[in-house]
Amino acid sequence: MSIQLTPQQQKVLDSQEDKPPRVIDPRTNTSYILLREADYESIRELLEDDRRQQAIHAVALRNAAGRIDDVP
Repeated sequence: MSIQLTPQQQKVLDSQEDKPPRVIDPRTNTSYILLREADYESIRELLEDDRRQQAIHAVALRNAAGRIDDVP
């Protein structure tokens, strides 16, 4: 789903070159940060790589723990 910016919102977005603008949902007071799609994709890839590395590390620890118990 895409949301079209109003001219006023576009003006604010243009003025925030060095930091991403924050958007607040007035119903919940939840704050969101707007990122360019390319920046979001880069961050998402980094997070996925990190999760994958954590999963590999967890499996390696379980395997090592299992081998310690098997040693006579």
